[in-house]
Amino acid sequence: MAHRVTTETHGGRSVYRLLDDASGASASILPSFGFNLFDLRLPVGGEARRVVVAADDWAENPRSAGRNGIPVLFPYPNRVREGKFRFAGKSYDLPINNGPNAIHGFAIEAAWDVVEHVANDSGAFLTGRYQISKNSPDMSSHWPADAILQMRYGLSGRKLTLNITVTNPTADELPFGFGIHPYFRLPFEPGGDLSRTEVILPATEYWVLNEFLPTGERRPVDQRLDFRRGQTVPSLKLDDVLTGLTFDGERCVCRLVDRNVNAEFQLGFDRGFRELVVYTPPGEPGVISLEPYTQTTDAINLQPKGIDAGLRILRHGEQASLSISMETIG
Repeated sequence: MAHRVTTETHGGRSVYRLLDDASGASASILPSFGFNLFDLRLPVGGEARRVVVAADDWAENPRSAGRNGIPVLFPYPNRVREGKFRFAGKSYDLPINNGPNAIHGFAIEAAWDVVEHVANDSGAFLTGRYQISKNSPDMSSHWPADAILQMRYGLSGRKLTLNITVTNPTADELPFGFGIHPYFRLPFEPGGDLSRTEVILPATEYWVLNEFLPTGERRPVDQRLDFRRGQTVPSLKLDDVLTGLTFDGERCVCRLVDRNVNAEFQLGFDRGFRELVVYTPPGEPGVISLEPYTQTTDAINLQPKGIDAGLRILRHGEQASLSISMETIG
């Protein structure tokens, strides 16, 4: 069989590896620290190359959850102003962990449960489950309702898929937002030429930010944030929220192109996602984060003001489904 799932132990933690022997692709996931996929290798220019960035010893010593691999952001992505919000007539305070604000939710460092791992003719798969009351019980009082997040990674050929479901098991309404915060390499390793790269993103608008928080105003993309025809990596200094995304049918596709090897990486997602955060970490040339979100930053405070910020609400027993894909071409 071309597809396999293996397990290894690193620093006392179990790492699951999804493998496609025919293509050489692999994906390594650490369920005990945010279900983080910290090492993704996909075929590029005739060989499997790392396309996700994480510290070399991250499996043995996981740290800086928001700066390695593919962090999972739930039940809210990015910042909540001063960690405070009101919902259904009640006030809530979130732990402050980013200057004066709360950031990135509860699932990002939690130990997730592994539900299933299986390999068959279709691919290699790993399913993880996170529930606020079970996996982050100290956070339960900070959110209006309990929530179940289930994610399934699937690897086949040169493509990784993420299938996501959010379920409300309670009688109370569940507000939520979901996002991922992956760090990608461009140009593809080893070596490469930054000037021969392109970032192509189908976004027509951006949220105006004040101290990294949306004011509620959206504007057409200006020269700095217009990626529809591509921009090269050396010129980019980004920490912005793009919106007005263009979909081809049911998918929006973002492209990272390396002209040196005549290949590209594509990040695709369905219409459940409506915002894209773009971030270039200072001092790390050749690294870019493309973050699909279901809502904009601080949506839980913007939505009650009559601003369409993308906040999702599930009633008892309701479920939302989302999908993301990552693949290489060439």
